[in-house]
Amino acid sequence: MNANPIIYISPELEQLRQLVAGARAQLAELETDYTRDKSRVTAVQAALFRLLREHYQKRDRLRLAVDYRQKFLDSFVRDDPDEVEQAEKDLNQAKAQLDEDYEKLAAAADQKKQLTAGQEAELMLLWKKLVKLYHPDRFANEPDKLETYHQLTAAINQAKDNGDIATLREIAEHPAGFLLRRGWATLDFTDVEELAQLKRLHKTLLKEITAVTESLKKLRASPDYELCQLADQKPGALDKLAAERAKQIELEITDLEKQAERLANEIKKLSGKAEGEIV
Repeated sequence: MNANPIIYISPELEQLRQLVAGARAQLAELETDYTRDKSRVTAVQAALFRLLREHYQKRDRLRLAVDYRQKFLDSFVRDDPDEVEQAEKDLNQAKAQLDEDYEKLAAAADQKKQLTAGQEAELMLLWKKLVKLYHPDRFANEPDKLETYHQLTAAINQAKDNGDIATLREIAEHPAGFLLRRGWATLDFTDVEELAQLKRLHKTLLKEITAVTESLKKLRASPDYELCQLADQKPGALDKLAAERAKQIELEITDLEKQAERLANEIKKLSGKAEGEIV
């Protein structure tokens, strides 16, 4: 008579496996919602920036001019030629930096696009894989691996906030390869079937669920998300808002132009500088 071996399965261990699986599914759904909504918000912000860029840039250049002219006058009154020269150098550097910053913002705005339906569907699949990488307690006693784990989660979070699906895909499909390409320590993400390990993992997942829930709640309570909803619901609402903001910025520009002109007249009066010589 052949006796089949009796396999004992701990009820508590099996229950923990189910709890971990449920927590991972919940976290994957929350991460998907956050990434999708964040992408929508940044896409609307980018569109608004493109509509208002010229107004913002003109205003900021005038602010620099007003600041420089005031510093010039203060230095001239103190009879400090070195300070006057330095103020002009600072202004030229600030102008160049301002223009460079706006070019970078414009380039970044051009890359911010709302996710397609296909990308949103892919997100859920990606996050189902990515949530399996949450094992901070696993590396608590291995400083080099814990550092790598923190670098990996930072890369995931940055990709999430930037709507960078390509990086999320790269990590989800082959995390070991992602670590290797960056020269980081290797990590083992396989589940350890021990009661204590699963308890810690479940606790970690619950903490992450709470953190992402709060981030999603904060995002959806923000004015930027409200604007995103409005833009989705009412075609033309973004153009209307941009026109209203442009009017407000133009008022600031008018006031700055008056300040700049007043300061230029004072500089001309005190220093004898010709109109074209005043920055």
